[in-house]
Amino acid sequence: MDNSNGAPGATSTPADSARRIKEAATQVIDRGRQAAMSKVHEGAERARSSAQNTCNALRRAADDIEQDTPLLGSGLRRAADWLEQTTGQLGQGEISRVVDGLNSFARRNPALFIGGSLALGFIIARLGKTALEGVSSQGQPDGEYASETPDVTPGL
Repeated sequence: MDNSNGAPGATSTPADSARRIKEAATQVIDRGRQAAMSKVHEGAERARSSAQNTCNALRRAADDIEQDTPLLGSGLRRAADWLEQTTGQLGQGEISRVVDGLNSFARRNPALFIGGSLALGFIIARLGKTALEGVSSQGQPDGEYASETPDVTPGL
């Protein structure tokens, strides 16, 4: 049986072939793992940056509302502190710990968790609306289409 691989005088045993295949598979798996971890870290960094902006917004909202509703202001501040602590863990790559912390926080403080989620939702919606308004104002002025639309008055 000829086990040559095309090079003069080179022979390969089945064990050598299996070893090379195993090494190649290990390299592919390692590269895939490194690429996946790189993407996870990039996503975690983006999430951490976004969460920091959210923390700042929560603290500003707490400052604004604290005089009228001290309890809500305090809750917003606690939520911002917790979010900041949790996202600090994201920066350290401890994603499973972050998820566990989020679950634990939600179990200990369900009302605060729901309230914080609602506040975060409103903040994100407001930021999205502001971003969309900025995009539409950079495009064409809002009044441009109004001048092209004929005036249709009922009964005329």
